[in-house]
Amino acid sequence: MIEPATLQVLLIEDNPADADLIEDTLEEAQLDLLPGAAAFALTRVDRLAAGLARVQAGDVTVVLLDLSLPDSQGLDTFRRLAAAAPTTPIVVLSGLDDEALAGHAVREGAQDYLVKGQVDGATLVRALRYAVERKHAEEERARLVGEQAAAEAALRTRNEMLATIAHDLRTPLTTIHGVTQLLARRVARGALLTPEDLQRQLEQIARSTTRMTRLIDDLVDVARLQAGHPLELRRVPTDLVALARQAAAEAQRSTDEHTVVFEAAEPAIEGLWDAARLERVLANLLGNAMKYSPAGGEVRVTVGREGTSPNGWAVLRVRDQGIGIPAADQPRIFERFYRAANVAGQIQGTGIGLAGARQIVEQHGGTITVQSQEGAGSTFTVRLPLDIP
Repeated sequence: MIEPATLQVLLIEDNPADADLIEDTLEEAQLDLLPGAAAFALTRVDRLAAGLARVQAGDVTVVLLDLSLPDSQGLDTFRRLAAAAPTTPIVVLSGLDDEALAGHAVREGAQDYLVKGQVDGATLVRALRYAVERKHAEEERARLVGEQAAAEAALRTRNEMLATIAHDLRTPLTTIHGVTQLLARRVARGALLTPEDLQRQLEQIARSTTRMTRLIDDLVDVARLQAGHPLELRRVPTDLVALARQAAAEAQRSTDEHTVVFEAAEPAIEGLWDAARLERVLANLLGNAMKYSPAGGEVRVTVGREGTSPNGWAVLRVRDQGIGIPAADQPRIFERFYRAANVAGQIQGTGIGLAGARQIVEQHGGTITVQSQEGAGSTFTVRLPLDIP
């Protein structure tokens, strides 16, 4: 940090004789300053209240503080000033009888202390300069510690995400591997499969492949967004009713514990949308609805319309009866890698699905919101504009 050309010194001292002595000592010391060294400008006040107002104005470089003032006494004087101006270095002025108190103030964060009547110009100047330098060093150290903690937290988040992604990819791979091994053994034995059995096995492979593809597509989108590139939407005429009905049917085929109910207010609601990406949004919302409803229950998907073209909206809702989202987490639930407190470490997830869903919806010009009550389920609402972009 570059030292200013003039150090603004605030002296908070109610004894006029002591204040005069400090001022004279500082003025004399400035006569011996080396060329180019920062000068000192002293401002005097005799009450803590006046000092607090002065430091909060923001132009004080360092404070000389007497602990015994008419409106504040003892260590509380330092604490009040330090709380009001946490980034301003403070040098405590003490008498011979309260030197121990001044030392206590230093242990609580004061940069130094000086004993009244025993301070020469060189000592005063050195104490003021060192106080400023030490405060800057403390702030830099705190900044570095904070950056290190943030980096470590980011690393933990990344490692947890990678572990979850590996798990999520391994699960469908295990299914594909198991099905292909079963088919291979039957072929080797010459055992014939009925068309129904073969169809069922192939559907398992297809569902697992689709699940892996969606996760990989999510990761690709995350990488693009982190690199500062928007998603490239491929808008085509898309029927949201048909898309949601198909997604609901696929979700139902993947679960025996949940009942997926689909409702549409109209036979078709069409817009110019990226069908593949909206399919991923639906799959994510339905997957979450079932994942975070471990006891089963109903998952309801509804599609409707609000308003009329060209300013109308297609509205999709996915409602579950699951564990819900704590109120404190709801404002951040769409942030990348963020997971609610009631699922982190308990139910696996990457924290990228909802973030990706929001990005997809918002790049379509739409919105995605959530209403939830912990223990009573969640409703996610997607609104997509029906006007042609």
